[in-house]
Amino acid sequence: MRLEDIIIKENKKVAHDTYLLSFVSSDMAKEILPGQFLEIKVGEGLNNLLRLPISIHDVIDDTIYMLYKVIGNGTKDLTEYKTGAKISALGPLGNGFPKLEGEKEVLLVAGGIGYGPFPLVIRNNNNYKLFYGVSTKNEIAKDTTFKLENDKVNVATVDGSEGHKGFVTDILEEYILKNGEKDKIIFSCGPEIMMKKVAQIANKYNIESYLSLEEYMACGIGACVGCVKKIKNSEKKEGWEYKKVCKDGPIFKGDEVIWE
Repeated sequence: MRLEDIIIKENKKVAHDTYLLSFVSSDMAKEILPGQFLEIKVGEGLNNLLRLPISIHDVIDDTIYMLYKVIGNGTKDLTEYKTGAKISALGPLGNGFPKLEGEKEVLLVAGGIGYGPFPLVIRNNNNYKLFYGVSTKNEIAKDTTFKLENDKVNVATVDGSEGHKGFVTDILEEYILKNGEKDKIIFSCGPEIMMKKVAQIANKYNIESYLSLEEYMACGIGACVGCVKKIKNSEKKEGWEYKKVCKDGPIFKGDEVIWE
């Protein structure tokens, strides 16, 4: 984990309310694992008191890419930072997705901005299928480091404006039914309601799954205890314990998450 003042290389809009920010840091780039995140400090004042947790989208040589969506004052202010601007970055943080081994096909299930961490997962692995769900086609982040126009990508839009009309979990299950559940593993990131369904599908077909939980992480290092989630633990009297999404996660096994 490092604290650096970084110089923005590019900060461009890639979809409706979605931006791709890049900067160069050879030291950070060497440490990053797929699924980790950075905590970014934007501006001063009460509106920007806390850092923003932003997913690491990709790493190419010494350049780090982050994908973020405008959802509040902090991310709105971040869109105003141009090439050459300086911001403070803390990270990389979190545990990351497990390293892929053997011949397993990884099924990547993304909902909206949950697409964020997957290009880095894919970068050194060609045995994958990406299932990418959004509400409508203008929310698809096409102009990033990863090109979505290939036969390994399956898109679902709720309104049917592109790809399958419906939910991304529908096309995930259809693919499993058609191709079988053997030698597969699922990585997922997105809204909680979607990941709950992903976990149910994984359990139904006995497929190992890992979920990147979305919680607001104020400190990013486990100090504030503001991002806890119930996780199964048979050694505890209650059968579960609270774990910090920022420090113990954000990646958890799908069959260990307790949904409320």
